[in-house]
Amino acid sequence: MSSISKHYRKLHIVRWIARVISSLSIAFFLFIFIGECISNFGPLTLEGVMIAGFAVVLMVGVLISWWKEGIGGIILIISGVIFAIFIYLTAGTNRILASTLISSPFWTSGVLFLIIRYKIGDNKKM
Repeated sequence: MSSISKHYRKLHIVRWIARVISSLSIAFFLFIFIGECISNFGPLTLEGVMIAGFAVVLMVGVLISWWKEGIGGIILIISGVIFAIFIYLTAGTNRILASTLISSPFWTSGVLFLIIRYKIGDNKKM
């Protein structure tokens, strides 16, 4: 096996790790969000609208990253960091822990997607 094919194999593994992390994270987030909406059905709040907006943007980022790692990765990083700030500002207790645990899978997978995008882009020039 040549060094280039080993390199592509490693990138392929990293790609699937990023896809699994981001897909499971958005699925978990949506299950919790939908469950909360069903159990606490009431008047619309600004916080609820913001969380729904983040859910949509993060889901779009995950879907795009399956085909375009660079664009999807950028969307996941930016929206993940903004989501972390939002959680930090609105969480009642353990703000740092809450914002880190909820947002880190998104920006982490976004970073992995960007690494894949730039490593593959570098290899195409070879």
